[in-house]
Amino acid sequence: MLSMWLMACGPSADTILVGLTSPNPVVREDMVKIAKNVSGSEVVEALVTVLADPSAAIRKEAVNSLASLDAVEAVPAIVPLLSDSDPEVARHAVDALGRLGDPRAVAPLLAYLEAHADVAGGDFPLNAIWALGNIGDNAAVAALATLREHEDAYVAFNANQALKKLSGDDS
Repeated sequence: MLSMWLMACGPSADTILVGLTSPNPVVREDMVKIAKNVSGSEVVEALVTVLADPSAAIRKEAVNSLASLDAVEAVPAIVPLLSDSDPEVARHAVDALGRLGDPRAVAPLLAYLEAHADVAGGDFPLNAIWALGNIGDNAAVAALATLREHEDAYVAFNANQALKKLSGDDS
């Protein structure tokens, strides 16, 4: 309810900054969601701070807001969330790094991919393959080429798609 009212009134950066430091987790969660609509270095800095919030929901939404704001400067702060205790936060961090497209994320994403490649139950991190292709750094070619031969057809397909994107062939 509060978030709808603030969005209708066009929240200012100051409103976001105050809300992100609220002791009330509901207010912080509303503010972190709204923050994606308010640009400015002070909002990005506040969102980076919120990446350490005790609430997984708030960390996840902070990552999403930073990606929506194209906050490439936040990449070093997002990378540690690849090993977040909440798997959903880690998945959103992978997606955000792929959306931001910064080559500084390639090595951490390759490490994430390697660490999660043998997850039981077939829950292979396909989003990490997508992210590596979307970033477009040739440092990922060797790992993606290996995955192109993976026994799981979805993994092989996604690796092939990422390699096509790296080569500039989006067809």
